Amino acid sequence: MKALFEALRWRHPHGVKGLNNNYTALYARRLLDAHPQWASVIEVRRRRSA
Repeated sequence: MKALFEALRWRHPHGVKGLNNNYTALYARRLLDAHPQWASVIEVRRRRSA
């Protein structure tokens, strides 16, 4: 997921709204909710907080 964020930043040098490093884990979980077949390629760790 982090690599995807960096690729988006590289392609859009002026920035993409909401592309904050603090949200990579949340976007990963959201993607997996929408596309469960990607679970084998996206690693998700246990959350420390709710």
